[in-house]
Amino acid sequence: MFLAIAVESKQHPKNHNDYRVWYLEIDDCGQVVGVGAKKKEEVVESLFENFRKSGKSNWRAFKKGAESSTPVEIFDFVSMNMHENTHFGNLPTLNEFQSVLDSLHSRLEFRSIA
Repeated sequence: MFLAIAVESKQHPKNHNDYRVWYLEIDDCGQVVGVGAKKKEEVVESLFENFRKSGKSNWRAFKKGAESSTPVEIFDFVSMNMHENTHFGNLPTLNEFQSVLDSLHSRLEFRSIA
């Protein structure tokens, strides 16, 4: 399972819909086994692939101010206009997520390299 934790949007207004989602990869025991970032298209591809295999979503999102995560479904991308997404538009930015990590004294740093 993948848990979306932050979103990194492009700064230019024409590329606003071009974003990357930062995520934690979680195994069946609930342990974090990986951290990464995927472009929006890669997230949609992952959703379709897993839906074909298992009939359900393998993505969840932890939105700002929420106390629990919610599933991300394929229709979330189809039903929204090109500048909206009910999940990723409500994720913390990468800087906001890093501020949370800093306040926890976690000694982890998330930052975009390229």
